Parts: sequence; structure tokens; C-alpha cells
Amino acid sequence: MEELVIGALRVLGALIRWLLIEIFLDRVAYSIGYAGLYILTLGKRPHRPVSTEMQGRIALLGIVLSLLIFALLIWL
Repeated sequence: MEELVIGALRVLGALIRWLLIEIFLDRVAYSIGYAGLYILTLGKRPHRPVSTEMQGRIALLGIVLSLLIFALLIWL
């Protein structure tokens, strides 16, 4: 019985971890990347509607900007 509970908790933990990572990459990284790109291009990019390929690039920029900000906070 104990093995069943532990197995169920592991599955639940994996699901929660996957959801948190997915939410971070889809929402937070995209929002940071969108704001960063908007500031860097002085409001000229990105145009709406944004393609799926561009959404990936914006999310990648958001991850890079997040890492840079985190590194600067540690360094200072």
C-alpha cells in the first residue's frame, strides 16, 4: 500500500514540476522577451500577430534576459 502512495506522489510531483516549467517558459519568459524586444527596438518590433517561430525566439530572448539580470544581481 505504501508503494502505491509513493508512486502516486511521484507522478503528481512530476506533473506539478512539468506544469511549473511550462508556465514559466510560456508565460514569464515570453513576457520578459516581448518587453525586452520592445525596448531594444524602441517599439518597432514585434508586430502583432506574432508567428509561432517568432514566439519561440521571443521566449528564448526572455530566458537570456532573465539569466543576464540574475547574473547582474549576483555580481552586484
